[in-house]
Amino acid sequence: MEKIVSKKIIIAGEESAFHLKEKLVKFMEEKGYDFTDATSTPTMTYMEVGSVVGKAVSSGEYELGVVVCGSGMGVNLVANRYSGVYCGLVESYDTAKMARTITNCNVLAMGGNVVAYDLACRMLEVFVETEFTEGFDKEKAETLQGYFKQMKELDSSLHTS
Repeated sequence: MEKIVSKKIIIAGEESAFHLKEKLVKFMEEKGYDFTDATSTPTMTYMEVGSVVGKAVSSGEYELGVVVCGSGMGVNLVANRYSGVYCGLVESYDTAKMARTITNCNVLAMGGNVVAYDLACRMLEVFVETEFTEGFDKEKAETLQGYFKQMKELDSSLHTS
């Protein structure tokens, strides 16, 4: 049985990864995900992409975000500057799944010059459809939830504006 996903997702892609972003948008349309493509122009920079998605997830307007640039590193670094954003740069199916189950990442970063289309779609799907602590026993789930709480407290203490 296929999972029903109701999370609001925002996606944006930098110029060198526009091709990957377009493939991911088509995939999300086919899956019926509730998403917004925030790529205002095919020539967006990684600073713009990371900022638009970082702000949208930080504000709570979107539950999850997806950012892509050539390597994934630039958008990852920028998105992570926003309070409440936990962006994971992934290059495999397993790391995409662990980004959700272990660290509760809410933004997925990928490199358009690093990851093949089919793999990118599978990573996006597992990221969106996996829940934090999914598959762990109660004790391990509580430990991971405690770590996440500590990370949020650290985030709050560092983002005092």
